[in-house]
Amino acid sequence: MVDSIRSVANVGETDAYRASPQFAVSLRKLAVMSLCTFGLYELYWCYKQWDTLRRREGEILSPFWRAFFAPLWGFSLFPRIQELTAKHGVPATWPAGGLALAFLLLTAAWRLPDPWSLISFGSFLPLLLVQRSLNALNAAVVPTAERNDRYSGWNVVIIVIGAILLVFAVWAAVSPNSGDVRTTRDVAA
Repeated sequence: MVDSIRSVANVGETDAYRASPQFAVSLRKLAVMSLCTFGLYELYWCYKQWDTLRRREGEILSPFWRAFFAPLWGFSLFPRIQELTAKHGVPATWPAGGLALAFLLLTAAWRLPDPWSLISFGSFLPLLLVQRSLNALNAAVVPTAERNDRYSGWNVVIIVIGAILLVFAVWAAVSPNSGDVRTTRDVAA
């Protein structure tokens, strides 16, 4: 229970958090869905985090656009989550600015030449540290909240299709002749 941990949040803030906890997802599901959706799940994750903050704190902001530009808005989201967890007695010891920068750079890595572009598949890694803190926060403040660690039927379909596409994408990126497409006429000349 929250009373058993050191907390600087007042009762109203704790009650508000219990009514609208941050988006919870298991670290494994976050990683698998991020990989198999080629990073689209990361945008969904950011949308859910911003939407919850907006509803709980009554802010006027657009979760859609903040998710759309997630690598840039990470510089605002990550410190807010770090502050939120610390306020409720669950300190997040990760560097918010450093994780935001890592998220931005890893997301932008798709622009690198193959096979270096594969680095972008690791863009979910900074989110794992943030989500670990959120899962600890939810466990401490709202232990009855949904854990979101199961895969729905749609999740499984996306994982299967995404995994197949992921294998092909990796194979194409590391294949020695992936950028060398010749026709029979080119070879004859």
